[in-house]
Amino acid sequence: MTAPTTQPRPRHTFLKAGHDLYKAAQQLADGGGLPGPTDHLAGLAAECVAKAMLIDFFGSVQEKPSAKPYSPTIESKPGMDRFKATHGHMPVTWDHLVMVLDGRRGAEIRKHIPGQNPFKTPHDKWNESHRYRDGDTLSAERVARHLCATLSLITAYTHAK
Repeated sequence: MTAPTTQPRPRHTFLKAGHDLYKAAQQLADGGGLPGPTDHLAGLAAECVAKAMLIDFFGSVQEKPSAKPYSPTIESKPGMDRFKATHGHMPVTWDHLVMVLDGRRGAEIRKHIPGQNPFKTPHDKWNESHRYRDGDTLSAERVARHLCATLSLITAYTHAK
């Protein structure tokens, strides 16, 4: 009789999803796509790459493929709990990444990403519902800032490996 074995968890696909979403957002931007969907894809791409870094480099956990990942490190901080430590959408996921950056990888990532969260500025906070907005409410500068921030995360991941 053999001992029962546990099935290994499937590897997350956040990094691949982030790359694919970034490519789609960049294609929309280059082709004159509407700002709302372009910005939406840029934010989702950044979110995915940040989640990949949180899992691959800083101990975040995704308990099953359909679950949102969370950070045990953030959860253990005073005033935090599992809900607050769960990596959802931008801009919170960016903030989570910055909270746990440490060691060689953290220093490498900091070299490549903006010092301030580009998805949360004093007058503009990214939200997944903005995909419905048009060019009258989302500026080209905002879309460019989010595309640039996403590329900085992709670059940071590559350098931190």
